[in-house]
Amino acid sequence: MLIQFLTLFPEMFTGPFSYSIIKRARDKGLVTLEMVNFREYAQD
Repeated sequence: MLIQFLTLFPEMFTGPFSYSIIKRARDKGLVTLEMVNFREYAQD
């Protein structure tokens, strides 16, 4: 399962997702997390 997060601060989410049930799911390959930074799509 792919879960995408749209955020201005993707580095804020690395900590919480490294110490939770989601980490176990990631380790087993059940979940993939992708942080999408809004700034990558900004014009200015």
